[in-house]
Amino acid sequence: MYFSKILIIVAHPDDEILGCGGTILKFKNKSKIKVIFTCKAHEKRIEKNINNNEKRQILAKKVCSYLKINKPIFLNYNGLSLKRKDITNMSKSIYDQIIKFKPDTILTHCVDDNHHDHRATAEATLIATRHKASTNYIKRLLSCEIPSASDRLIKKNKNFNPNFFIDITEQLDSKITILKKFYKSELKKYPNLLSIKGIQNLHKFRGNSVSLKSAEAFEIVFEKINS
Repeated sequence: MYFSKILIIVAHPDDEILGCGGTILKFKNKSKIKVIFTCKAHEKRIEKNINNNEKRQILAKKVCSYLKINKPIFLNYNGLSLKRKDITNMSKSIYDQIIKFKPDTILTHCVDDNHHDHRATAEATLIATRHKASTNYIKRLLSCEIPSASDRLIKKNKNFNPNFFIDITEQLDSKITILKKFYKSELKKYPNLLSIKGIQNLHKFRGNSVSLKSAEAFEIVFEKINS
């Protein structure tokens, strides 16, 4: 199968649905899927004696249960103060999870994303997936598009430039349902890119660009065909 084991490596709960929720829905009955969250939620608000990080992790577990995929992994790095040593340590943590799960496909953030914790996650993933015999089962590494985070990349005059598209025409409504059900507090009012209509518009635009009704878009970091 093309996507038999998918490992999704993102910074926070909601990134997995925003970036590739339609893809998860499309393949969840055909593929083994696992999500790794690398960073703690950085808001410090308290709600009913549960801090925001705990709340977001509870929601992420509920989302994975709802989708009937593997339980998520939380690495709990401090996203706002990540330094060089932290990224190195994160890459080792990610590598350990790769060795355990043995994915053929990995989805992560764009390395030029305008969020520091997203960039750090992508860089750590790039380090963890350096080509070697021990991880030769990895066939492809893709960068996903996060509304409001991938539209203005950190490098001057660089835009997210997708070259890999997954048709989510049949999954878009379910993706929106999950966002409303579990991550409603992270959504914004239209015309913000993180509004429901903004997200729908993005997927329709990406789909229309390749003659589909709706698509999630990715940049190929690498893809290989073994002999």
